[in-house]
Amino acid sequence: MASFFSCTATIFLAISTFSINGCNAYGALIEGICKQSQDYKYCMSVVGNDPRAAAADLHRLALLSIQVMAIQIQDTLHQISRIHPNLKDPLAQRRLRQCESDYDEAYTNLQSSFSSTSKTAYMDAINFMGIATNKVIDCHNGFRRNGPIATSPIDADDMKVFKLSEIFLLAVDRLIPKK
Repeated sequence: MASFFSCTATIFLAISTFSINGCNAYGALIEGICKQSQDYKYCMSVVGNDPRAAAADLHRLALLSIQVMAIQIQDTLHQISRIHPNLKDPLAQRRLRQCESDYDEAYTNLQSSFSSTSKTAYMDAINFMGIATNKVIDCHNGFRRNGPIATSPIDADDMKVFKLSEIFLLAVDRLIPKK
């Protein structure tokens, strides 16, 4: 009987140690990525606090960053539809309509990036992520062209997308074999 309890305790201890070390390894992985990013606090608050990140390897972290970015883009699209009717300036309305189109295209390319990442086609995923990010850059810069320079009403959202794109690229960079 004592042998049974001793054996059970040993197995439990081994499983607990493996689980804790595994979580620490994943936590260190996320912290390492976030330390490389331009905004450590944002990275840790968005990716580090996501419950899915607790067991994320690099591949899953790349997928997670895309998923978080997709949510951010959808939220921004909803925000655009709320802001647009309240704008009185025709130039601001036109710029924001263009942003809506840019964000739609970004979302489509983000879905392709997710699909490519899922298939471990990382170079394709990077290309689609680049297109998605560039569409958001186009939106952002649209408020600086063709008329008076203005601050986009979704400026903060643009910045979040840029930061999430960076997190994805930091994770994928570690997944691509170096020559």
